[in-house]
Amino acid sequence: MRPSAILFAKTWVFGVVSALVLLAFLAAASSLAEADDAMRTKGVTSPTVSSENPTSTFRMTAESQAATPAPATPGEPTLAVPEDRAAQPPATPPAPAPVSTTTTTEPSTATSAAKSTDTLEPIAEPDPTVPPKVDTAGFNGVVPGRSTMAQVAKQWGPAKETREQDGVTIHRYVIKPFDQVELVASGDKVASIVVRFEKAFPAKIMAEQLGLTNIRPVLVSNELGDILGQAFPEQGVMFAFQQGKQPGQPSMQVSQIVLEPVAADPFVLRAETNLATNFKQNLHDLDEAIKLAPNHGRAHWLRSRVLAAMGRSDEAVEASRRAIEIEGDNARFRVSHAQILSQAGGLHEEAVAETARAIAMSDSRPHVKARAQCLMGDLLADAPEPDWATALKFHMAAVKTAEPLAADRHPAVRLAAKEVLIDAHLGAANDIAWGRFGGKEKAVAEWTRRASALTDELIASDGGTKEHQFRVASRTLGALVGLQGKMDPTDWVREAVRVGDEMIDAAPEADEKQQMRWELGMALFNAVQIYQARKQLDYALECGQEATAYLEPAKEAAPLAPEQQYLLGRLYFRLGAIHAVNRGDHASAVAWFDKAAGLLDAPFSKRPDAELGRQGETLVSMGVSYWEANQQDKAMQLTRGGLAMMKESVAAGAMTAGALSVPYDNLATMQKHLGHAEEAEQMTQLANDARTAREPANQTSTAKKPGETIQR
Repeated sequence: MRPSAILFAKTWVFGVVSALVLLAFLAAASSLAEADDAMRTKGVTSPTVSSENPTSTFRMTAESQAATPAPATPGEPTLAVPEDRAAQPPATPPAPAPVSTTTTTEPSTATSAAKSTDTLEPIAEPDPTVPPKVDTAGFNGVVPGRSTMAQVAKQWGPAKETREQDGVTIHRYVIKPFDQVELVASGDKVASIVVRFEKAFPAKIMAEQLGLTNIRPVLVSNELGDILGQAFPEQGVMFAFQQGKQPGQPSMQVSQIVLEPVAADPFVLRAETNLATNFKQNLHDLDEAIKLAPNHGRAHWLRSRVLAAMGRSDEAVEASRRAIEIEGDNARFRVSHAQILSQAGGLHEEAVAETARAIAMSDSRPHVKARAQCLMGDLLADAPEPDWATALKFHMAAVKTAEPLAADRHPAVRLAAKEVLIDAHLGAANDIAWGRFGGKEKAVAEWTRRASALTDELIASDGGTKEHQFRVASRTLGALVGLQGKMDPTDWVREAVRVGDEMIDAAPEADEKQQMRWELGMALFNAVQIYQARKQLDYALECGQEATAYLEPAKEAAPLAPEQQYLLGRLYFRLGAIHAVNRGDHASAVAWFDKAAGLLDAPFSKRPDAELGRQGETLVSMGVSYWEANQQDKAMQLTRGGLAMMKESVAAGAMTAGALSVPYDNLATMQKHLGHAEEAEQMTQLANDARTAREPANQTSTAKKPGETIQR
């Protein structure tokens, strides 16, 4: 136990002896951390990828037809809707106590001991554009962490009282006008100083008097969410608050000031408190914390989450690995690590293994286990070969684990449980929509309705935000893609746009605005597919136009990551496909394909998997429209490029050899029209060979997956 913690406990004016400084910091940090392994840093549990269906090959058209999911066969389960447990009536959140702005009659701690005044003197307003200097604050010539006890004796004179408490020596000084100035030493150095006031002062005025207004403070709470004080990380200053008159309402009245050497914990706490916003500031805080404490596991963990939210996947993976190297037995860290691995691409198996470890080690922490179970469901649903039935089992297990915790007295556990319940309901809706189940439409509607109701209750009683509303709307649209047009998405589209626009406007940093624009654009991409499946082509094109406006980066914005470029290319392709296939308008299709080609002509996948084969199919389909638009050279180039990708995918066992018959047939047709009879005959023979090829047992065709676009 740090000496300063003991001193702080001893001098806590309203007698909360157990409220130690260090424990307060750790409780607040733990409270925030455990509350959100759902990655409220946008885009981890709600991946910023489209739910666009895997494509089948087309012969002479583009990917565009609505997929026909396999009908339920006799003996397949018809899902019951989730049990309707009525949400508790929302409690009205307490209003914060008003903060006094009147001057006090007690002298400021910033004044010299020899100076006494009847009022607190105003100081010049600091320049907010100047970053605060990181330097430990001192009191009356003594600086914690630097001053020696000999220097204290010279500066302050002898202590009025010295006592031992829990193995720590506490020295009490009288430095007028303060009768209670207590100091703890560590060896020969001052470890901490506590100045206790006879009368409490408003925190705002105290910060002004001490020149702390250019520092972003962070509130410090205990595990029950009670606000104990306020910390100023850059100077090692903490205000201890007088106990509020009503439970749950902080007084914002400073009864003590604690000075300690600048340390990592307050920086970590401030970043964690603001984790869902202010990405650059959070990253700065966490970098500062790691500079002060290189092996601070929590700092590396939070840093990985911020980097993931900023789309810096490779750096996020590195930071996350470092966190679990430091604290390998921390299940929360492993859950986050798995989420980040799944985002990075190509690391799905490792993500599943990490999630399994987290589930196994979190029996004593059910709120963490519930999050891990929910994540396992998400991973199985997003696998190269999705297992919707098993994914549903994990999502329902997460609901069962989290449900009793939604009324827990600890705010952190309660919030974590409620967030899991929302995500698990959305995950179950997705599993049902894309899987082979009967009664899908009714079940999906009920699971999403319950997710929305849970979100409303979270906002009303436990500090839920617009991010939760957007999560429900965007993930519901992803699920509805799997129903292939059997449910009208209009209400969810409107909700996503309404909330998304509000979040974009409110985002304080350009990076956050761009990230939120991306997420809203991907939600609209899903709407394009749903309206296309419903044959509501005007709505599909309208949503597509809006989606491109959100997804295309502004000139001054950071460039898109490769996976983002690929998804934008797929949106362009799909809009072109609507013109080509549904309207027979190849000229308009080519206008979109011109934008798509530069984003899709190079292999996106890092390995020859099903996505590489799908990308090849896309190029082959685009080649058809270029041929019809009398751009033969471009058509041949795209078809050959697509064929090469598909062959690589077939060789890796990720695509059936029969899929190659389409590009070979297309090339045969093109060669024949160009008068190249020998080449045309050769392509025809290769197409026939592909159709009759014996498929190895481990090969799969993307055309057999639920939601696959049908052949034409």
